Amino acid sequence: MEQIHVSADFIFGTMATDSRRLGYVRAEIAGISHRYRMIPAVPQAGDPVRLLVTLGPSITADQVCVYYTTDGSEPNGKRGEPALGSAVAVGQRIASHWDTLLWGYAEEWAIDLPPQPNGAVVRYRIEAWLREGTESVWYSEVIGATEGDGSVVGHPGPGDHYLHEMGAEFHLTFFRRPRTCAYRVGDEGAPDWLGETLIYHIFIDRFHPGPGRQFASPPTPMGIYGGTLAGITSHLDYIASLGTTAIWLSPLFPSPSHHGYDATDYYDVEPRLGTMADLKHLIAAAHDRGMRVILDYTANHFSNQHPIFRRAISDPHSPEREWFTFTRYPDRYVSFFGVAELPQLDLDHPPARQFMIDAARYWLEQGIDGYRLDYTIGPSHDFWTMFRAVLRTVKPDCVLLGEAVDTAEVLRSYVGRLDGCLDFLLLQAIRRFFAFDEMSASQFAVFLNRHLHYFPPGFYLPSFLDNHDMNRFLWIVRGDTRRLRLAALCQYTLPHPPILYYGTEVGLSQRLDVRHADGSGHPEESRLPMLWDEDQDRELLEFYRRLGSLRRATTAIWRGERQFIHIDDQYGQLAYTCTANGETWLVALQQAPHAGMIPLPSGRWEVVLATQSADIIGGRVALPAYGGAVLRRI
Repeated sequence: MEQIHVSADFIFGTMATDSRRLGYVRAEIAGISHRYRMIPAVPQAGDPVRLLVTLGPSITADQVCVYYTTDGSEPNGKRGEPALGSAVAVGQRIASHWDTLLWGYAEEWAIDLPPQPNGAVVRYRIEAWLREGTESVWYSEVIGATEGDGSVVGHPGPGDHYLHEMGAEFHLTFFRRPRTCAYRVGDEGAPDWLGETLIYHIFIDRFHPGPGRQFASPPTPMGIYGGTLAGITSHLDYIASLGTTAIWLSPLFPSPSHHGYDATDYYDVEPRLGTMADLKHLIAAAHDRGMRVILDYTANHFSNQHPIFRRAISDPHSPEREWFTFTRYPDRYVSFFGVAELPQLDLDHPPARQFMIDAARYWLEQGIDGYRLDYTIGPSHDFWTMFRAVLRTVKPDCVLLGEAVDTAEVLRSYVGRLDGCLDFLLLQAIRRFFAFDEMSASQFAVFLNRHLHYFPPGFYLPSFLDNHDMNRFLWIVRGDTRRLRLAALCQYTLPHPPILYYGTEVGLSQRLDVRHADGSGHPEESRLPMLWDEDQDRELLEFYRRLGSLRRATTAIWRGERQFIHIDDQYGQLAYTCTANGETWLVALQQAPHAGMIPLPSGRWEVVLATQSADIIGGRVALPAYGGAVLRRI
């Protein structure tokens, strides 16, 4: 096989390296840290709510309070005195603890808020101060960045110097300001259909150009290949054959780019992709086949060619200037990771917030079934709380899934605010175990057990092996479809909804790595055109079809009580059972370059699905190198 360059996974964002993680954590815990810790996490009517707050070693305060409102207005106050229309709750000191990372004492506080009726949205701000002093410190967050030198502007925080190295590396200046938090009482949880779904992720420009048309051949993968909505509609039977119950479409709004994450209009369809009639035809045809349609929605930022932004920078008196955060008007402003072409909206500014909520409402009214929400960690939790509350009134069973590349604690903070988040943490573990050989079987098993128990029931973490921003799985295993099948077998037998990125099921890979030799990033390398007809790996496709069919027909295999029954690091073996409704299923994985035998529990077993081959011999299942199987007790 031709030798190819494969880079280590690069997860875009502030958590990509150990040094960035350390700086990020230090910056947060040095100040007022809240992380949306609430008891209960999802309050119901009649529940008092306890908010937990930590004061870092540099916070000189002996008083903490929360100002809150329930009428939608902005909460405020000063040194324990609420502003007109706000109420106040006074905190109580719980304990202090030594923080070795910061070499000082941190202090834990609790603030109790009174019960509220169902549907109430409680907005709150956190203040700390020293009784004998004159200054206050407010809970604040870094809300974005501009091009710069690693400094932090806006509201200063005691941990800002920890962000300097990361900012200097990216040539960014961070912007910090006090944040309003929020929660909604009586959250109804995720729609029932989400737990049962299998999602097919389509990059529209790269899937199919439509009946009678051929893909274009642009000079680079940054160009336009010509995929259309009509091309997707014409292949819905193919998509359904994979067991798909929901289609996730890449952004389809008018945009100057091939990817669409830089919209210039939130109320229309990009003409090269099709028309509104094409979209409605796709939605109707998908619904006829029992499939939902999820749109990719970017609320955090849009194109610098959007008319709203053009008005904001052309007229300093324009009301839309307040939709953005300028650090030097008109050419320096908070944007997505400092990219000037992607200005970030201030979604805590009421008109900007209303604009993004109204646009999302519009597409639900056109028939779509929910959203994958790009860069969820950009907008505030206050925004997402209101976003979800409003959209639930439009379509009660719509789904809202966040893209949050962050810690497990941050992902869990969206409980009650979103229906779930894409599982980047599981993605990394799966790729480390099945592709990069950086995890042992026992480490992977322990990770799975802890990870699946960390999040509450009803908060979904859709899993995936690859996506449009990173190397495809088949690329990092150098085309070894055995390893892809093995990873997919594990993915489809875990509890949360699987996502299948278009083309993975037919052997679509890449020509070059997403990280080029000069260190530059090229995610478009993972977005090549779909393979069709004789170019498809038909055996791999058939495996994915059988896998999807098994997942849909046998819920016990992923919903049942899970138990790891065999772990062998020396031979790269892992096996677990799932039991529900009187059924017991077993998943056996041989993650090693040699064949192996995995012992079976007592009883009679039959092989239902194998990645390659599997034979039961003397109470054990024999598997080839990088082989796996699903068995059922009979």
